[in-house]
Amino acid sequence: MAFFVNIGYNFKQPASIAPDGSVILASAMPMHQLERRKSYNEYPHMQRRLFDPQLYLAGLDAAASVEHCTKLASYAWFGVAGIPKFSSGKYSQPEWAAAAKAKTPAVWPRTAPTDAALIPNLVKDCVDLQVRIGCEAVILPSPLTADPGTTYGDELMWLDAGLEYCHDLNGFDRPIYATVALADVCVRYSDPPRNPLLELILDTVSARGIQGVYIVLEQGSEPSDTRQCGNTRGLWSILHLAHVFGTEARLRVGVNFMGAFGLACEAAGASWWASNWYKSLYRLRLADKLGGGRSYPLYWTYPGAIDVHLETEFGRLAAAPKGLLLKMEDQTTASAALLRAASLGTPVGRVPGWRYAQGNVGQSIEHYLLSVTGAEQRLSVLTGKDRPNHVQDWLERALAFVPAVASTLGTSRRTKTDHVLAWRDAFLAYRQDHKV
Repeated sequence: MAFFVNIGYNFKQPASIAPDGSVILASAMPMHQLERRKSYNEYPHMQRRLFDPQLYLAGLDAAASVEHCTKLASYAWFGVAGIPKFSSGKYSQPEWAAAAKAKTPAVWPRTAPTDAALIPNLVKDCVDLQVRIGCEAVILPSPLTADPGTTYGDELMWLDAGLEYCHDLNGFDRPIYATVALADVCVRYSDPPRNPLLELILDTVSARGIQGVYIVLEQGSEPSDTRQCGNTRGLWSILHLAHVFGTEARLRVGVNFMGAFGLACEAAGASWWASNWYKSLYRLRLADKLGGGRSYPLYWTYPGAIDVHLETEFGRLAAAPKGLLLKMEDQTTASAALLRAASLGTPVGRVPGWRYAQGNVGQSIEHYLLSVTGAEQRLSVLTGKDRPNHVQDWLERALAFVPAVASTLGTSRRTKTDHVLAWRDAFLAYRQDHKV
């Protein structure tokens, strides 16, 4: 069991956290920048590293998300022609970015390549890059599965091409992960045991010569004003996949972009999960890529499984009767000053690291990562049924706080709680279905 931190452009993470490894995202930087980075081994969390090719982002709208598409277009497996190739003798980094951005909207195809004659070479470039930058395993690229009635043929074409290349590569000894990237419309309307698409994926992918499966869920149906996945069937489907691939097929399973629900995925059979704080590193929703937006601090509480809005609502919870906030508090070195101020009745605005202001997110990031790495450590020492029992107890306790939070903050609250019931119900449905 392990927690991996999602890496954006900045490799540096708070010195106080100790994740088990890192997942570098293709959308974080162009390929030429990634290859020229010399600092992989300067940080403990980069010693174990993986690279997510993110081919499932091929459906982005370049007109609305030009910066992300420009970075992705620099990777050969997106099949984009017409943007300039970086050359240090011709461009500075900013000059290349400006030139490429000007061309990207016109040449971005908005779909993953499907030409069977081209895909082997595209996959080769993806595998070779991961070998060059020292990844401990190879994650093979896959397009997003967005049609519930698909034959899954395009995805298997990419997978088989990757497997063939890896098996023919001299000296190749890294574990191979197949990417399973699902749009939530494929799993929102059928219970997992009766979803023919999931059955098809489980049968065809597990039959290949792979060592692992990398699962991501594109949460396009989720509202923009929340960070958490709140669809019970979608959550249950990820648990179902993690269980069958991990527990029954005995494959290594990684789950990304599900927030702290990754802990539940581990209890269901995943070997590791990945997350980070910024929304683009926290969940996968194509519409969230439209420019990043403004970042403001939030207070994550593991006991409550919610992000508390800091502008006014944290103070109202702190002043609530019967010690509501105290019962939900998540004590880390990063949250200590905030919680001490709350106990004294001091407003959040007088705690510099937590003052509600654009960009003032350093303490929020550090606290979230300390909280989830601590939760990962507590879960990882458990075995057998103690793991799902531990997760179920956490979610039941979190759900018990929801009525008090709702009554204190009212119906127009910006602190979202609806997902907590979905998390609990999905986990219960998974346990009942698989009798664990």
